[in-house]
Amino acid sequence: MFPVLGWILIAAVIIILLIVTCVSRCLSPVSFLQLKFWKIYLEQEQQILKSKATEHATELAKENVKCFFEGSHPKECNTPSVKEWQQISSVYTFNQKDQYYSMLHKYVNRKEKTHSMRSTEGDTVISVLGFVDSSGINSTPGL
Repeated sequence: MFPVLGWILIAAVIIILLIVTCVSRCLSPVSFLQLKFWKIYLEQEQQILKSKATEHATELAKENVKCFFEGSHPKECNTPSVKEWQQISSVYTFNQKDQYYSMLHKYVNRKEKTHSMRSTEGDTVISVLGFVDSSGINSTPGL
């Protein structure tokens, strides 16, 4: 008796999750093809960011080791500030007026215009993009 109730409960939870997922995707302001583009963009951005970060970290480490052993002063290395890292690491909110594909995209475009990253009125969180969370990177959960 109890195993049957357990299987019924599991089936009911799966069906409810499926219905919620389908309804949320149908009500999303993002089209299917735009969602596919977004996914490709985020994957490419993450690969390029990782590559560039690795390259930059390697150069910085080499310079620091060189300065340690030679007793010299390091060359200036342009590394983003903690505030800049925090701004591109926050949750992205979707705004139909200003479409960005990630916080990095938003940061780069808004930095040129306003030199700050204030939230724009009308931003809404989109929970449809669960693929970002599955990448294992905490940078942009959402759009």
